[in-house]
Amino acid sequence: MTDNLTVATHIFDHSKKLGDAYEKVMQPLCKKLDMPQTALDVLMFLANNPGFDTAGDICRYRNIKAALVSFHVEKLVEAGFIERRAVEGDRRKCRLVCTEKAEPVIEEGRQMQKKFAHKLVDGFSEEDMEHFRKCIHIVSGNIDNILKGCL
Repeated sequence: MTDNLTVATHIFDHSKKLGDAYEKVMQPLCKKLDMPQTALDVLMFLANNPGFDTAGDICRYRNIKAALVSFHVEKLVEAGFIERRAVEGDRRKCRLVCTEKAEPVIEEGRQMQKKFAHKLVDGFSEEDMEHFRKCIHIVSGNIDNILKGCL
């Protein structure tokens, strides 16, 4: 039986590999748009996560440094793909909203994400997928507990 340290190491190593594979799949769209990967990540995050629409949300959930988010948000605003809207009751915050101009990019990005997701689990049976979902759910809960300081 494999020890837990080896399993944890494999999960960590594969998380980096997963990110690299995702970037490779999205690269043709980045090239087509002449858009950096991080800018596309910001745009797709906003499109795919309604209600998580501030720069802080992007930093927190996509683990992108604030300066990078700020830079790419500015470029996306200048290009007309997103706009800033004031948050009522908090003048320090602004919502980032995808524009109509971004819709074709978002649609193409979502198609690429779907292909990536299908390829990622290619060869899994439905039973495998159910077991995999259960394992991911458990690992995710354990990560949440670690982040809360429950080690």
